[in-house]
This record gives sequence, structure tokens and C-alpha cells, in this order.
Amino acid sequence: MAAKVQVKSLSFGMPPFRKLGNINIDFAERLTLIAGHNGIGKSTILGLVANTFGMTDRSGPKSYFGEPFYANIERIVYLALAEVAEAQKDPSAAPVVTACANGTEIKKRCSMTHRSIWKRARVVPRTIDKTEEDTVGQDAKIPLPTIYLGMRRLASIGEADEKEVASSKMDMHPADSTLMVDFVSSVIHGSELNMDVTHQTIRGSKKKTAQPGYTRHEALAVSMGQDSLASMATALASFNQLKREMGQEYPGGLLVIDEMDVGFHPHAVERLAKSLKTYAKQLDLQIIATTHSPRLIEAIHPDGDGNANAPDKVIYLLDTKYPRLADDQSLRAMLNDMAMKPDDKKSTRKVKPTLAVYFEDDEAAQFCASLIPTAKKNALSKKYGVRINWIPLGIGGSHLVKLPEKDPLFLDRVLVVDADTTVTQEASARGNIVKLPNVPGTTGVARSLENTIKQFLRDISNTPDGPLRKALLALNTPNPTSDKVHVNFFQDGDGESTKREKTKIWWKKHWTKLDAWGVIGQWSVVYEAEVEKFEVAFEAALSRTASRMKNKG
Repeated sequence: MAAKVQVKSLSFGMPPFRKLGNINIDFAERLTLIAGHNGIGKSTILGLVANTFGMTDRSGPKSYFGEPFYANIERIVYLALAEVAEAQKDPSAAPVVTACANGTEIKKRCSMTHRSIWKRARVVPRTIDKTEEDTVGQDAKIPLPTIYLGMRRLASIGEADEKEVASSKMDMHPADSTLMVDFVSSVIHGSELNMDVTHQTIRGSKKKTAQPGYTRHEALAVSMGQDSLASMATALASFNQLKREMGQEYPGGLLVIDEMDVGFHPHAVERLAKSLKTYAKQLDLQIIATTHSPRLIEAIHPDGDGNANAPDKVIYLLDTKYPRLADDQSLRAMLNDMAMKPDDKKSTRKVKPTLAVYFEDDEAAQFCASLIPTAKKNALSKKYGVRINWIPLGIGGSHLVKLPEKDPLFLDRVLVVDADTTVTQEASARGNIVKLPNVPGTTGVARSLENTIKQFLRDISNTPDGPLRKALLALNTPNPTSDKVHVNFFQDGDGESTKREKTKIWWKKHWTKLDAWGVIGQWSVVYEAEVEKFEVAFEAALSRTASRMKNKG
């Protein structure tokens, strides 16, 4: 089994590398956003990280871009040869990238050197204090498959000369083309896509990407946002292929994206963040990206729509002349600096208190987030003057409802439990407990949300007309049919068990598709009355809990 590799940190010493000095950046396990003003060094950071990792064997695998899984910094930022002499005055001050491979720490110094052919310098990742457990070559990249998506992904087909553009049908594994379609559909709703993937290039720009098929227009006729999204989808499909082919030897992957938000509407940015988190978890990826989008920062930051317990973070740099990490990494401080607002009492808005909403597990939080999407959640947040934060605790409903008995702190939390949880009159009287909705008349394990959604999929597959039939036809996937539902969710007996652990495994396995297809959204249409009762109860619990918090404050 291959060692799982994690990117841990990048540190700059003195004298500075270019203008980055005395800075230490710790990366999140899943998604790290790097923000700050233009010219502050964000692209240099991406270049150094991407340059340290990759699979460089000439006979090694290729991505769907037709390229190996590595990147070199000289193709990302321009390093003048004149910089080499300055850097070599004190080689020990060069930036250091730290990684971890199955518990073994590996440190690589980013040593700048000349290159005989190019007019640019290059950076060699050289190991510091090599240990016996470290099997990576002294001057070799750490073998973590890496894809870098730079701004060339945005080269416009429409603006290119027709003779420079090439497009051809692409031979892609069905699992990978399905992933592409699902990913794109989850970000840009209403996209009518098919599996006719095409490979597109523009001669001279080095642009290469794959595009899913569009039912209503040619894949060449895409917007900048769709084009950028397709590049990300191509990268994800490439990692999916690599994980499938490498099996137990797959060490994870690193996806590095410059200006991740370019071309996206604010609502699409929010969905992009959500989908990338999902696929990063599914494909064992670390994603490191730069952004200038306040909406993207809000979507990831724990002070916004992010989760304080999630393996994600936002890193904010300030002072273009002498860059440093901002002392205050709060969302408020970041947004104020992006707008260059003075941080005084007159200009600073009052920070809303955080109202945590606790769930039994990730599945319950995902179900609830589908019933109360971000726009509705933000409206409730504004109405009651709080910042709402979903937090799955990983405990049973019976334990969750008893937390206020153990600690009054939990009276200031909304507790959302599954429909099969017993809530006593005493607990209900506190006003902060809400049950998730379920189908009227169900009993026992059939009330769990996992079994509820499984039964819904069976019902829409087996009903010839009425609301359930309409729900099947409204699923967000090309040509929805009962056969397609069976193949994607119940193939070879998958999902037959109603036992708790088995149903959770089923949910985790299929969540990406459940979300992309809008299954829970269609369930909420069919069972509109139950969902409305839940929304009313949820808002009542939110109102009562927010009022209790403010009275204490």
C-alpha cells in the first residue's frame, strides 16, 4: 500500500524569497484558500507548492489533459536568472515545504538554480535532514500526483482563430465522464449535459481541456465560467481515473488552482465550494487555491458558511510591499481589508453572534442543508441577527436531546434530530429541539433519513404517474429513468439492508450523486407539507434560541 501524502506547510525565512519572508503557512487537510491583494505573492506560493510534488516517471500515468501528474514552477511564475545569484547568497534561507507520508515528515528546501536551456531559473526541491524512513530522492519531487490549473485554462475558444482550434471526441472511462457531468451539473444548475466528452486545444496557448457534451449547443460554445469549470472537472476525472487504476497504491492527490473564482456568478461560487469539498473527500485530494472573491471566502471561512470543524481554511495575506499573514484572520477583517475599509467603530458592522445548529451526523446535516439551502439560511440569519453554523456531532439522537440536561450551554444551540428519535415533553418544552421530516405513516427504521431517501428512489422508479413520476422526470440528470436510478443506487443488491451502519455506508457512497441529481429537493416537493412543518418548527426553534442568547448577552 502506498504512503498517503499530505502537504503540511510552506515557510519563508530571511532574507526573503522574492518579497516573502518570515511567513509560515499551514495548509488544511482538504481545501485551503489563499487571499490577498494583487502582487502580494499568492501565485509564487502556489508555484512553490506545486513544484515540490508530482509523479515524474516518464512512463507514468497521464491526466485527461494529456500531461503527467506534476508541475514546474517556471511554467507558473517567471523566475529571472538574475534572481538565482541573490538566492544563492544564503541557500539556507530558501523556502521550505513540509509534507507527511504515513507519519514520516519530509522537508524540501526550494533551491533556486540556473537552467542551461531556458532563460528562466528553476527551483529544485532538496530534502533537509533526510531520515531512513524517507524513500524520496534527495533532489526529487515528493510522489503526490499533482495537477496545476493556471490562467491558460481561460483562453477563449471564441476569441481564437478558427485554424488554431482543435476539438475531437474523447475516449473517457464512463465513471470519469459521469463524474464530469455530475460535477458540472452540481455547480451550474440547469445544464443539459451528456457523456459525449470532447478534447479541446488552442494551438500556441497550450490550452487543453475536456468538455462534457451540451444538449442544446456545441461544447465549443461555452462561457468563461463553464470553461473554467470544465478544467476543474477534467482534473477531478483525471484523479478519479488514477485512483481507480492505482488502487491501494494511490497516495492521494494535490490540485492547485490559480484564481479559482474567475468567471463564476456568486451563487455558482457557493455551489463550487460545496462540490469541490465533496469531491476532494471522495478522491483523497488536497486543494490549494487563490481567490479574490469575497463570496468564495465566505463559503469556506468558519465565520461565514464554512464549518469550524471542517478540514478547510482561508489564509489572508496583507501589505503588498512587505507581505505578512494578517494578525486578524476573521472574516470581518478579511472583507474590510479587501474593501480597504478603516476598521473603526463607525465603519465596522457589529459581528453577529454564532448560533450553532447541532446534528447527529454528517448525513443529517446534508439532508437539512438540502431542505434549507444557503439562501434561505442566510435570510434566517439576517432575520434573527445571528450567524448560523451547521455542526454534525457524531452522536445518537437520544444523547443529543439530553445535552441541555448536562450543560445549560446547550440551551443556546438548536438540536436537530432524526425522525426516529424520542423527544420527551420536558425536552420539547425547551423549544430548541427539532425533528427532521419523514413520510407520514412510517415507523421504526423506515423513519431514518437514509431509509426514507432509499424508499423514495424506489417509489419514483415504481410509480407510473402522479407526483412521484414527476419527481423521477425532474431529477437533475440527463434522461432520468427507473433503470438509471437502479443502476446508480441499487446495483447488485446495494442498499437492500435497512440496518443503521449499512444505510450510512450507502448514503456516504452515493451522497455526491444524491446531491448532484437533486434527489432530496424532489423529495421535498413530493412531501411539501411535511417539509413546511419542519421549516416552521426549525424557524421557531431558531427564534427562541436566538432570543435566549441575546437576553443573556
